[in-house]
Amino acid sequence: MASLLMASFYCEHCQKETHFLPIQFAVAITGVSRSTVYYWMDRRWIHWRELPSRRRVICKESLSHRARHEVSFHLETIRPKVSDFVQSRKLTGSQKTY
Repeated sequence: MASLLMASFYCEHCQKETHFLPIQFAVAITGVSRSTVYYWMDRRWIHWRELPSRRRVICKESLSHRARHEVSFHLETIRPKVSDFVQSRKLTGSQKTY
């Protein structure tokens, strides 16, 4: 059944035949909002094409590259260094003794 939900097209960016997904499935796979997928499309961070019906489909191959990039980016920006936390406590003098 999954093959019925995907179509194969030649992706100009990947330079090969790949599976293309409807936007709602791209949202489900990546775990991001629909507006985020459109944001990525506008910036050409993921590959997509427009069908004759005017619906847009997303290259599954480009989604997997995007997801790896997003995860590594978020892990680096969200987690503060332990040394930064320790240093900020020293500067503010917020250490409490009980």
